[in-house]
Amino acid sequence: MRRFYWFLLFSLALFLGGVASAQQGAGGSSEDTRAAAPCNLPGAAAINTPATDTTGPSAMAPKGYVKDLMNYMVMPSAAGVWNAVATSTDQTGVHESRPQTDDDWNKVIASATELAESTNLLMITGRKRCVGGAIPEAFATDWRRKAREVGEAANIALIVAKKHDADALGEAGERIDVSCDQCHERYQLLDDDPTDNNAKVWGTWKPKAGSKAKPAVPPSAAAASPAKPAAAPKS
Repeated sequence: MRRFYWFLLFSLALFLGGVASAQQGAGGSSEDTRAAAPCNLPGAAAINTPATDTTGPSAMAPKGYVKDLMNYMVMPSAAGVWNAVATSTDQTGVHESRPQTDDDWNKVIASATELAESTNLLMITGRKRCVGGAIPEAFATDWRRKAREVGEAANIALIVAKKHDADALGEAGERIDVSCDQCHERYQLLDDDPTDNNAKVWGTWKPKAGSKAKPAVPPSAAAASPAKPAAAPKS
């Protein structure tokens, strides 16, 4: 009987510990994606000759892949916004987590700024995905529009963070979460799971043999396709 009692207490402690760590916020995450491995494809070649007043490149040139920007800039900065306003539950009750000091709010402002600006980097011409390659031209406008929406959502978070408005920050986090999901649903390819790549933008990616997945249809082509007439009612 005593052994069962201690086993019950141990199980309850594990359960409560799991509940205590649960964060209920828009997209809240404790995973540190900055420790993730980079894209294993070749990066941009080094330019060994320093620029001068009259020589050297002067245009934007992407160095990392979309995966790298997502793991090292977008996700960490988004987490800084999401986790700023969260709800946790443990054996003592429900606890609200919000920025309290100027330093707390400045950290949120830093995260929102980085997130808003990192979406501009996603839109640089020539940026490639680690899986799927460059965004096809037929989808370029849609890609930029979805990246811009994440940036605009982050800008709202930036604006309200400067006002120290925690409620509005939580709402901004929701919009960031939705806009991220909308982009992932079309452009985030999973090389080891062809089923989930149905109706996504493939680029240079090809499904494994036997997959029934189909690529996304360019927005212009979908809009140009005439709607099928409704079937006439049977008399």
